[in-house]
Amino acid sequence: MNKIFKNIDKLLETDLAKNSIKVIDNSGYTIEKIEPVAIESCMTPGTFRITPVSIKNENESIIFNNRRDKLKILVKDFEDGTVIVQTDEFIPQITKAKSQCTNCTNCGRCSW
Repeated sequence: MNKIFKNIDKLLETDLAKNSIKVIDNSGYTIEKIEPVAIESCMTPGTFRITPVSIKNENESIIFNNRRDKLKILVKDFEDGTVIVQTDEFIPQITKAKSQCTNCTNCGRCSW
């Protein structure tokens, strides 16, 4: 579910709980992408705690923050179309454990 924003008020009202943000220049090149932080539970693999991207409008800038990364764009660039903000659905990815695991905690990632 990709959504492109052209209005700052609509962008600020958007629920970003399960969405990533992509900033694109007017030629279609992706400048930056910021996603929610997904932390997989070690006791129940496949269960994630997701910290969503937050958004603030402050001092002529729009700031996206996910507690780990910060992305800042100018309101002027957004309003005149120099940059385009797009949301994408965020799906947490399960990463496979390395084949040289030691100190097994029975996490289940390697199907052991």
